[in-house]
Amino acid sequence: MKNLLFTLGLVAAACALSFGVFYAVNREPAAVQQALRAGDAMAWLRTEFQLNNAQFAAIQQLHEAYGEKCTEHCAAIMAAQKRAAPSAEIAALEKTCVDAMAVHFKHVAALMPAGQGERYLAIVLPRVADYDHRGAPNVQVHH
Repeated sequence: MKNLLFTLGLVAAACALSFGVFYAVNREPAAVQQALRAGDAMAWLRTEFQLNNAQFAAIQQLHEAYGEKCTEHCAAIMAAQKRAAPSAEIAALEKTCVDAMAVHFKHVAALMPAGQGERYLAIVLPRVADYDHRGAPNVQVHH
């Protein structure tokens, strides 16, 4: 009985230690948490992917230039929906939007540090594939 209690205590301590290490390793840094709470995609991008000033400036420039295309795509989709366009037309407009976002994200990834671009694409491309065109894709990250 004495050994059983000792063993159970040892197992409980090991489990608690494992959980603590897992939590500490997988916890988002404070700057990432703040960017996510604020919904600030650019702050999240800079922090999460460890961008230096030059990389961040280049990505901001790409983002601003892409914003015009994005606005055009959204306007075309909303106009087609408003006038009750055939579903094939709306689907084609949505595909154009998704394809353009994917290309944009690949350009962004190319400006990131080695290894970070692939990680970025692994996060954002699945969101593009399932994008419902009802608002901007969010920056919530689920590991």
